[in-house]
Amino acid sequence: MIKMFFKFTIAFTVSFVILSFKVDGQPLFNHVTSFTGPLGTEVQSSLGKSVKKSFDKTKGFFENADPKYLNDVVKNQQSSLTNSSDNEMILEDIRKDEVRKLDELINNN
Repeated sequence: MIKMFFKFTIAFTVSFVILSFKVDGQPLFNHVTSFTGPLGTEVQSSLGKSVKKSFDKTKGFFENADPKYLNDVVKNQQSSLTNSSDNEMILEDIRKDEVRKLDELINNN
């Protein structure tokens, strides 16, 4: 990615320098523009219209993505994360293991 950016920067700089050379008192860019005529402005306006149409079409996709419209709720009775009996059972198992390990430590010493 950095390589591509570096190549683009070099190509842009070289193009800019070459188009800035003066030929017959005017930059080369002006001569190329007079040769191509209104093509550049037509391409620019065409691209602008295409981008505007695309933006208008995709604008509707994201209007309903706001979370305030979502009614996704987890019921407390069905959720294992909020069920207190599960938490108590886990803590009880941990306590039993700790007590057993402490007993073994005391008995060994």
